[in-house]
Amino acid sequence: MTVEIRRGRSDDLDALYALARQYQTGREPIGRDEFLVALDNVLRHRDQETNVLFVAQESGTVVGYSLMTVSRLLHAPGLTAHLQEIVVDEDARGRGVGDRLMQANEHYCMGRGVRQLSASTARMGSFYNHREFEAVGQHYRKILELG
Repeated sequence: MTVEIRRGRSDDLDALYALARQYQTGREPIGRDEFLVALDNVLRHRDQETNVLFVAQESGTVVGYSLMTVSRLLHAPGLTAHLQEIVVDEDARGRGVGDRLMQANEHYCMGRGVRQLSASTARMGSFYNHREFEAVGQHYRKILELG
């Protein structure tokens, strides 16, 4: 099957929500209302496209997505990007969908003059190692109790 990559749209809502629910990070899964707010924020391309959403399709069916943020850091020259999420449907894994999403992100970065692309992962390190990423640190997080 041919994998087609395009920018995300609001009519991808149901497929993206199902994929986001597959992406578990140890927290409770995102609820639909919170997802709607997050997707709306991403699709508005706030701050000159700081949020970049790509969608992967096979035969018209959404089978994956990636979300990248582009920004300036105080310690690094030029624009930097961070791959926040890359999700491929469990049934579509091993067919090059992740490769195509990564290529789309790298192509976008090169076109914008982004000098560094980073990713944080607790799993699938081999996916990034195979694509010439290098481990340069550890990723930490703290879940904050609101209210």
